[in-house]
Amino acid sequence: MVINYEKINSKNLIRILNGFGKAKDIRVFYLSLYLENYARTESLINLFNKNKIKLIRCQVSGKLKYFKAILKIILERKKYDLILLAFRGHEILPILRIFSKKPVIFDAFISIYDTLCFDRKIFKPSSLIGRFFKWCDEFLCRISDFVLVDTKTHMKYFIREFNVPKSKIYYLYVGCNKELFKPVKIRRKDSCFTVLWYGEGLPVQGVDIILKAAKYLENYKDVTFHLIGPLRKKYYSLISKLKLSNVRFTDRIPYKDLPREIAKANLCLGGHFSNVPKAKRVISIKTFEFSACDKPLILGDNQANKEIFKSDNKTIFCKMNDEKALAEVILSFIKYNENLSH
Repeated sequence: MVINYEKINSKNLIRILNGFGKAKDIRVFYLSLYLENYARTESLINLFNKNKIKLIRCQVSGKLKYFKAILKIILERKKYDLILLAFRGHEILPILRIFSKKPVIFDAFISIYDTLCFDRKIFKPSSLIGRFFKWCDEFLCRISDFVLVDTKTHMKYFIREFNVPKSKIYYLYVGCNKELFKPVKIRRKDSCFTVLWYGEGLPVQGVDIILKAAKYLENYKDVTFHLIGPLRKKYYSLISKLKLSNVRFTDRIPYKDLPREIAKANLCLGGHFSNVPKAKRVISIKTFEFSACDKPLILGDNQANKEIFKSDNKTIFCKMNDEKALAEVILSFIKYNENLSH
């Protein structure tokens, strides 16, 4: 079961904007330098439109995207009251503060320090560059008028780790594009029980746990895993070692086709399943997409997921970083539903 996070988002958005004036009268310049159909952007744009907030959307990309963004900010300055710098705007924020005196809401969404030092483990937190990235996060939050993140749990982390005052940070859940992600009726060609997951294979997601869980269930011939993303390349060694016979890999599925793939599945893996600290503080985008498609899903047993998801026969929590526990939860779900069908 999922509580009405859209209602929470609307309430939080109005609360945030009221800190800069009367929400309904504020004109917001929404600047995005990332993917146009990124779930965070889609859901925020929809949230603003739903609450009838005046919005000027600026989506820039390419080699000169920073120059184009600053030029647009300058040329349009009389048309807006504040800037919402969308993910991923970390690099341009200091420049933006030089060229504009308007208030800036910074959608941090992720921490550079956390991502590079704990998630991807490229640098040690105690190293010179690790400490520099922590300072970067603190600096970006300090020069912003307000900071946005994606969960209450993540907000508490930013307050604790980067000394962000409670008065200038809040959260808006990611959500998803509900015009695209909704239940789809489809006729399946096989009778196998299909477990679905998709993503980029980032460490925070716990793909290794999913692969090892699939190995535990290899003797159940009617159970198959469909994993979408660049996993054969990123997890080549583990996949070769496990010699999985019950996993179908697809390197890429067009974004617009994901709801059909979700419809084909019997059970979806929202995650996150790793032991990366960030995995406990965020809710995966695919979790919102699976939920919007009304599919049963397995979630990592953590505080962030439990902010809006409650356990029931369609939402199952699983111990994180434990492939055996994940395999057992999948098997229990299958057996429970088989009993219901008799």
